[in-house]
Amino acid sequence: MEFILIIKAVAIGIVEGITEFLPVSSTGHMIIVGNFINFTAPTYPKAYIDMFEVVIQLGAILAIVVLYWDKIFTSLKNLAPGKWGL
Repeated sequence: MEFILIIKAVAIGIVEGITEFLPVSSTGHMIIVGNFINFTAPTYPKAYIDMFEVVIQLGAILAIVVLYWDKIFTSLKNLAPGKWGL
């Protein structure tokens, strides 16, 4: 694997990680940085770029779910069907 490709992946991962918690578009920033560092087609296959973006965003979402698991679980538990007379 190319060393420069690993550097590009790390750069995009850092941008995704930082912007995930800010009130800005993390996807938009990933696209801007990807274009800036030439992580685009035809340099790399379009399918590879799309898959990478989906996987890196899935990782960020899973990290948030793990971080807030107690709050999510408590909220779901409080949605019990009998609570509102349903």
